[in-house]
Amino acid sequence: MSAHLPASLQPVQDADMLLARAARDEETVENVCIRGADLSGTLYEGLRLRGVCLEGCRLTGCRWERADFADVVLDGCELSGSGWRDAFFERVELNGCKAVGADFAETGWRDVDMQDCRLSDAVFDRARLRRVMVSGCDLMGASFCDCQWKNWTLVRTALRSARFLHTPLMGLDLTDCELDGLAVSDTNAELRGAVVTMEQAAMLAKRLGIVIKA
Repeated sequence: MSAHLPASLQPVQDADMLLARAARDEETVENVCIRGADLSGTLYEGLRLRGVCLEGCRLTGCRWERADFADVVLDGCELSGSGWRDAFFERVELNGCKAVGADFAETGWRDVDMQDCRLSDAVFDRARLRRVMVSGCDLMGASFCDCQWKNWTLVRTALRSARFLHTPLMGLDLTDCELDGLAVSDTNAELRGAVVTMEQAAMLAKRLGIVIKA
């Protein structure tokens, strides 16, 4: 478990008021649980959360840019179309969340777990990923261009038509992923040193114009 939550969390009655005030006054929201809140379309710049759990919340189309999350859990939340540019996530868990088309460009991730999330067409361009575990997620069509990563783990994850332009995959284990239609540069330099199965290698070889004869 990545996030370290306190033993007891204070329930929040009016999440919008609490978060809006914290963002405005540059205060930190700590040790609370927000359940079932509809925060769609909210604009909170520079919001800081510490030891917070969001359960079943709706954040569709929100803009929480430059957010700073530490020891935060998002469980069953709807994040589709949301914007998080320049945000930082440390010891954060996303469990069963939907973030189709979410904008995570230029974000930082450290000690993060994503499990059973739908992140198709999400944008992670220029993101910095450190010790990130992605398990059972759908990243179909997601964009990871110009990313930096270290200790990134992908398990049972769909990467169909995902884009990795200028993101070297050297040493990344992709053997448990779906790679159909993976998009890289014309030189295929991003694929050098990636760890794949024989079946995946045969599929990727088509990009190089190689014919594998049985």
